[in-house]
Amino acid sequence: MALKKRFDFTSKNRQTGKVERVGYLDFVEDEGQSRCSLYFYGDIVSATWQSMWYEEDKCPQDIADFLNQLDGHEEIDIYFNSGGGDVFAGLAIYNQLRRYSGHKVGYVDGMAASIASVIMFACDELHFATGAQAMIHEPLCITIGNVKAHRESIKQLNLCEESILDIYMQHTKEGVTRDKIKSLMEAETWFNGDKLSQYFDVEIEERAAVAACASGFFDKYENIPEELKEVTTQDIVNAVIAELDNREKKRIEAEKAAILDDLDLYGI
Repeated sequence: MALKKRFDFTSKNRQTGKVERVGYLDFVEDEGQSRCSLYFYGDIVSATWQSMWYEEDKCPQDIADFLNQLDGHEEIDIYFNSGGGDVFAGLAIYNQLRRYSGHKVGYVDGMAASIASVIMFACDELHFATGAQAMIHEPLCITIGNVKAHRESIKQLNLCEESILDIYMQHTKEGVTRDKIKSLMEAETWFNGDKLSQYFDVEIEERAAVAACASGFFDKYENIPEELKEVTTQDIVNAVIAELDNREKKRIEAEKAAILDDLDLYGI
């Protein structure tokens, strides 16, 4: 029988101030095999103090702490419903996950926008729910200072764009050019599953997206779909909790079935 340890992720609701459960990390041992779950169900931030305040957010140190608890061989199921965030933090997370030797299976439950669309490609397999969305765009920043400061920001933005393009191009379909992906980034392109699969290697699953996504970065995007603009944090929390409960029910049913199979095997 599988042995499991669960660690809950909680979040302080930005509207009510209440702490709510929004995700969890599972360590499951089953006949020498182990797998765990990692959720990107918030923004990608640069510092630990930010992700401690809103624990659905993730920073590179959170992922380092997560991976350090593993022996390097567990399979990881990675779930995405993120509006994006800090570019350098996202690139660091991408590289952390890419270096991890265990098999990584990604599931875009609702959204992988901006730098979250980069992190999702750290997975060895990528599954996209029907109705889920991804977004790619040029990196952006705010610069305060003289001409020299702005020139340096432009230089850094160009370097970031090339780094992101390098990652995207590792996962494009045959025949898709770098110039094409660059043009899609320039236009801030939002994809559903069918459109995404025209350009990238993803598997479309016949299951509904878990939830829309609210993000502190949405006000920086130009072409955000209208249906995302009125989503509240409470909408996200409710949908996520419902999905987690549904997955827990399925897990319990699977364990019950396994126990019954064992009883049948021994004639009980």
